[in-house]
Amino acid sequence: MINELSIIDKAKDFAQQSHLGQIRKVSKLPYIIHPFKVFQQALARGYSKEIQLVALLHDTYEDSKNKKKTEEDIKSKFGEVIWKYVKLLSHESGVDYNKYVLFLAKKSNTALTVKLLDMIENLRDNPSSNQKTKYLDAILYLLNNKVKLDQNLVSSIKKLTQ
Repeated sequence: MINELSIIDKAKDFAQQSHLGQIRKVSKLPYIIHPFKVFQQALARGYSKEIQLVALLHDTYEDSKNKKKTEEDIKSKFGEVIWKYVKLLSHESGVDYNKYVLFLAKKSNTALTVKLLDMIENLRDNPSSNQKTKYLDAILYLLNNKVKLDQNLVSSIKKLTQ
């Protein structure tokens, strides 16, 4: 139990250092608040420590200025499995969002769950109508492609997009 708590604390520290100086576009709040909220959702919903870790770290690689160092740090501090999830959650520019989310669904239920939690937190941060449409379209795309989704998460996203 102590090890599990210490790895979460390490992830909090790592995320805080990784997002130092970054600001959320709309709210203008420190960026670190976002992954902490995604983590808090994972914790409150009873998701595994693995999902909680990935929730804290989900944007560290994508937002990194030194991707190679970030990759090495994640691997050494949190292991290959957590690294693979964080890498999967890095949406490359130019890749259609719906196809990206479907790719996540096919590769990893853990990564998809964190992505859905991420969507919920983004929708709570004064989203534009385009962002609401993008997330609702992604959910419908997943459902149309017969992806099994946590209905509580789907329901939260649908409510937040209305």
